[in-house]
Amino acid sequence: MWQSELRELQLVLSDNIRTLRGKHGLSQERLALEAGVDRTLVSKIERTIANPTLEVLTKLAFVLGVPVTRLLKN
Repeated sequence: MWQSELRELQLVLSDNIRTLRGKHGLSQERLALEAGVDRTLVSKIERTIANPTLEVLTKLAFVLGVPVTRLLKN
């Protein structure tokens, strides 16, 4: 079912953002500030509570120096 695929993508996205953020030495707050999004949104994405828009994913990917597709790959 699509719900299980969504859950898997949320987990992959969460892990990738957290890992890339760590590699860049960025706090959630700093990543959010540089991407122009709210810090609580970054926290919610990393905790798989929020589903970001394509715009938000693009902003986060830009700051993290990767293509958007990299955020959704295992």
